Amino acid sequence: MKILSMTATFGKLENQTLTLQPGLNIIHAPNEWGKSTWCAFLMAMLYGIDTGARTKTGYLADKEHYAPWSGEPMSGSMEILWNGREITLERRNKGRTPLGEVKAFETHTGMPVPELEIAAPGQVLLGGERSVFARAGFLKLAEM
Repeated sequence: MKILSMTATFGKLENQTLTLQPGLNIIHAPNEWGKSTWCAFLMAMLYGIDTGARTKTGYLADKEHYAPWSGEPMSGSMEILWNGREITLERRNKGRTPLGEVKAFETHTGMPVPELEIAAPGQVLLGGERSVFARAGFLKLAEM
């Protein structure tokens, strides 16, 4: 899977788009630019938001931490290249579940891609569960 672009209404991101180039992309930007927010958004698009997580002292659950600052509902899309197909993956709120509705379709034809219209499309796209991706394929600077 290759990520071509991501568009997010998520935390401080208000319908902002991040377009990636072929090869390794390094985002070098000042503090508070949104680098960590984009990372959290990517994880949410692939695996959803843990709605069971609760805010406690010293920890804010993702569903609250990344609630859009504008008050709009969380939403987003990713344009990806997967198995030779350009696919758009969209997420919107489903009832009270942040980003709980998943739609996937071929970008140019609009044909649905039902195998990705699941709660955690990252399992199909990357071949592993959230914990595996977080541990092996999603390295954070603080953990290096």
